[in-house]
Order: sequence, then C-alpha cells, then structure tokens
Amino acid sequence: MQHNPCSTLPSFQMAPLFLLKTLILCELMFVVHVKAESEKCPTSFECGKLGTIMFPFTDSKWPHCGVLAIHGCHDNNRNAQQVIVLNDKPNGRFSVLNIDFHTITITDLTLLKSLKSQSQTQRCKAFSNNLSLPLMPSSPLGYSYAKFNKTLFTCPSNNLTLPPGFYNYNNCSNYHIYYDGFQQRLGDSPDFRWPGPLAACSKINFALKDVTNDRDPFSFLSDQIEVEVELSSDCRHCIHHRRGHCQLDSQRNFLCVTGIGVSVIIIIGVLLIIWSRKARCGVGLSPNTEPESCSVFFGIPVFSYKDLELATKYFDRSRVLGDGGFGTVYYGKLKDGREVAIKRLYEHNYRRVEQFMNEVKILTRLRHANLVSLYGCTSRHSHELLLVYEFISNGTVASHLHGGSARPAFLPWHIRMKVAIETATALAYLHASDIIHRDVKTNNILLDNSFCVKVADFGMSRLFPNDVTHVSTAPQGTPGYLDPEYHQFYQLTSKSDVYSFGVVLIELISSMPAIDMRRHKDEISLANLATNKISKGAIAELVDPSLGFESDSDVRRGVNLVAELAFQCLQRDRDLRPSMDAVLEALRKTESKTEEAEVSHGDAHSAAGHEEMKVLNQMNATPSSSPTAVTDKWDSESTTTPPSVTAQSRIQSKNAILFYRSS
Repeated sequence: MQHNPCSTLPSFQMAPLFLLKTLILCELMFVVHVKAESEKCPTSFECGKLGTIMFPFTDSKWPHCGVLAIHGCHDNNRNAQQVIVLNDKPNGRFSVLNIDFHTITITDLTLLKSLKSQSQTQRCKAFSNNLSLPLMPSSPLGYSYAKFNKTLFTCPSNNLTLPPGFYNYNNCSNYHIYYDGFQQRLGDSPDFRWPGPLAACSKINFALKDVTNDRDPFSFLSDQIEVEVELSSDCRHCIHHRRGHCQLDSQRNFLCVTGIGVSVIIIIGVLLIIWSRKARCGVGLSPNTEPESCSVFFGIPVFSYKDLELATKYFDRSRVLGDGGFGTVYYGKLKDGREVAIKRLYEHNYRRVEQFMNEVKILTRLRHANLVSLYGCTSRHSHELLLVYEFISNGTVASHLHGGSARPAFLPWHIRMKVAIETATALAYLHASDIIHRDVKTNNILLDNSFCVKVADFGMSRLFPNDVTHVSTAPQGTPGYLDPEYHQFYQLTSKSDVYSFGVVLIELISSMPAIDMRRHKDEISLANLATNKISKGAIAELVDPSLGFESDSDVRRGVNLVAELAFQCLQRDRDLRPSMDAVLEALRKTESKTEEAEVSHGDAHSAAGHEEMKVLNQMNATPSSSPTAVTDKWDSESTTTPPSVTAQSRIQSKNAILFYRSS
C-alpha cells in the first residue's frame, strides 16, 4: 500500500468525526443565535416610499428596537402615509415626510389645513385647537426634540404690560397672542424667564419656517416639524465602544446586544478550518493575508480596513479634515506614500450603503479635471464603509471665504472668478452626463495649491434620465442652498443645482456664509439678503470690501455682472433660471470682458506687449504639455470645455486679445 503522508499526523489530529461534529455544532449555534437576534431587532426595514430605514427609528412591529416607531410601513396602498404617533390624542398622529440620518421631518396635516385656509376664523383655530407641538418621546435608548420652534402665548386680555421686544397679535377673536420678537430672540437665552403677566395665558409651541414678518405669526409658523433624535450615553457607548446595537428588553430596560457569542463561534470555526487544512496539506497562510486588499470594485482598488486605519493613525481626531452630515473625513498617508482624504461614513447613517454606492458608481464613471478623484474604497461588506480620495491640500472655498482660513484679500477677484468658472464647468459636465449633484455648496468645492477647483461629495447625487422633466424625491441638501421649488414640490431638476450655484456666486462676491443666525431676521438666508440688495440696486452693500469694488473699475464691472447672473440663478421659479451651460457661458464672457478691459488700460505697443507676443508665438509652436493633454482628454467626454487654469494660459488669453486688437 502506498504511504499517505497525511496519515502520519499525531493522534489528536486524527479526529475527523470529532472535527465534523464540532463544526456542525458551531454552525447550528451560529444559525440559532443569529435567528434569535434577528427576531429581536432587524438591522434595517423597508418602509413604503421612505425606503430603507435604520436605527434610531424602528417599525411599529418592533417598538423596543428604536427611539421613534413608524406606522404604516407595510400598507400596500402606494399613496399610504407613514406616520409616527407621539401621544394618544386625536392630534397625536404625524405624517412622515423624510428621514435623514437622525432627523425625521413630519407634518401636522390638521395644522396645515388651518394655516392654508383663506378664512381668518379657520386660521385662528391653529391656536385654539391645541395644535401645539407635542411632547417628544424619550426612552433609555435616547430622546427627541423639535429643532426649530417658537413659543407663543394665547391670552384673554389685551392689556398686558410686557417688556420691549414682545409682540401682540390681536386679529383672532376671543384671545390675543403674545410672543418675543426674532431680532431680540429673548426666549433663546437659557437664563430667560417669561414675564409674570404671561402666567395667566396658555403656552403653545409651533414649528418655524423662514421668518418673513415677525408681526404676523402666520408668516413664520409651519406645519413641518424637524425632529432630531439624540442617543442616550448608554446607547452611544454601546455603539461606539462595544460595537453593539441598542434595544429594550421585555421590561423596557436598556440592552446592548454585542453579538460576542456569534463572534466567538465564528473565530473558533475559522481557526478549526485553518488548522485542519494546514495539518492535512501543509499549506501555510500569512497572517497579513487580506483577500479584499487585492481585489477591485467598479474598477477601483479595494483597500483593507486595517490599511486605512494605519493610514489615519487609527482615525486620530487630530487628523480630521472635516465633519459632514454623513461622515467624517480624515487625512491619511498610504503605504506607497500617497496623501489621501479618507471619508468614514457614520455607522448608523441608515443611508450609508446607498451613499457609499452612489459615490463609487458616479466617480468611477466620470473623469474631469475639476472633479475630485476617487482612489478606492473598502469592500461594501466591510464592517465600516470608507472612501479614499485624492488629498486636496488647500481646503474648501468656504474655509477661505468665511471659515478658519479666511484672511482679508487672500482670494482676489480674479481667483474668485476662476473658482466660479471651474465650478460651473464641473457642474455643466455633470448635467451633460445626466447627473444632478444635489449638494452644491462652498464646503464641497475644494482648492488645490494652484487654486484649481475640485468639486467633491457625491453621496446625494442622482442620475437624471434625459427623457424626463424632473425626478420626484424627498428634498435633500443643505439649508441655505436648497432650491425652494424642490423643497416645496419634491421635484428635483438640474435647475436645483443652478439655484445652489447662485448661492455660491453670492458667497464669492460677499464672503458671507449661506446661513448666519447672527444676521437680521430678514437676512439670515444669504439668498434672501442678496436678492433684496440686488433688486434694489444696492450691490455695493453686498460686496466684500477687500475686493476693491469701489476703487477698481474692472472689479466693479465683473462683480456687477456676476451679481446679475446670481440673481437669475436664485429665481424661485425654476423656469426663470438659466441652464448650467448658459451660466458657464455668461461667466466666461464676464471674464473675457474683464481681461479685455485690463488690456485696454495698457499700451498695446509697449515693450511688455511685444515680449508677451513672443510668448504667444512660442506657445503656438510648442505641443501641449502633459497636464494640458490630460485635461483635453477628460474634456472629450463632455459637451463643455473647462476654462484655462494656468498662468501661461492667462497670458495666452490676454495676448490673443492684444493680437486681434492690433491687427
């Protein structure tokens, strides 16, 4: 009989039956354990038109699995409303409009009916029918609160003596309404105590919308309530330190389910398999072997979590480049020496897989000089979803305009024009590729060392079929940049990006943030402030003084033209806004007019002019350098052409104008 080398294993390794039983037992225990846990709390659930929902929200079938339970998720009627029940009163049911991470937007349909009524008597029922904001539920898992609300008092008397800053609305019969004004914002102070005379009045709370007239409460009260969910300290510790998930036990006490039993069983099973294979066949596995590190996904490298953890020094907070609504971005350095920006999506962002896939799918199909490059990602099956981008060293446009890096005159007008044109070029390219960015803002516009633009963050972007006029979807975006028509009618179009870009243009002119609660109530929104100033011909009041608007006629001409363009972009009616291609064309014409004016101020026949003509001739005789060639290649995929971005190309543009003027 031929000798089998595997038969020489020690006796304790000659136990195939024992090994088989052990593995079967582990498998059964694993299945039973997973099944038991899945019956307790699912990791996610489908909820009608709201899509996939995750913790801290839960289906009403599993009220112990989240802070707020949603009803009606399994109604077969396509038009069914999903609701949350905040109390057992008839007005305690609220329709759910949208869920975004830990924020849920709900609406009070009864209040909406009152506020929209043409009858003053019916409108006043909003105050008399106890339609005040409900008490928000809390549990050992966390609590919830309305983000933007206003306290009012209904009083039987019109003769109350109150301190300055209070308003009295007396157009409702049977009672008078008192509240503090928005300019003083007395009620916002934690030490504020409501005046004594209000003790005899009924206190009510309502959700707020943009203030249009603080003397008329119907102009700022809203039926839409933004409810923010905050996790308890026990739940946060469970999630972030124990890698578990939170739920309530049968006595409604806090429970952190860590799945340690499953982990131990899996580890034992894996070790047994590896041990048995090594023992039988003598095949050794390197402890550093990570299958995902040598694979690709959508044509880009898949990094191991361990490698990215090392690149960021274990996600050291000192390496944080920025925090967003969906994740934190860290500076990192890969083993090959490349500097990268690594986005770590929040673990309990219920849309994190969708946003992860969105960015990968979009950035792997697009190539453009003004879009950030995606270097790779972790596996979508990884316990943490990480995206690896090129590192853009000069930070965001927002930081240079009104953030931590802002310095007077650091961004002169010609640089701001360059930023505007390159951003418009990127957006026009996206729209030509049937993609809507949906989160255009100065925090998502990055600058490299040459102040060239890289548009980033495609987590909320949408593919937009070219055979439809709009896509119906719950509004997503950043306050201050969100298209008002999209917000009101839930219809997303490319003109939504145009509106957001209009706000960016105003930021470039003014160096002001899109939202600033320190400004006057009518000017909190930069879009409102700008449209008011521009319509009154008061552009000078809007301009950053460091730009030299008053002293430099070329700057003044350019700013005026860009302000007029921004005004068109910010029209509330989307049909009145230009397309992104038209915006780009207008910006290029503005730049060329400014450059032509600059040239006309000099002597076209000066020695410097002759010297520049030599440079032009040399350029025309020399083939494009590598960076230009790359740019040309990327542009061949687009219907739009990026602007010149190098110092040489600016000389070329000026000299071309000089040449034509002199010929």
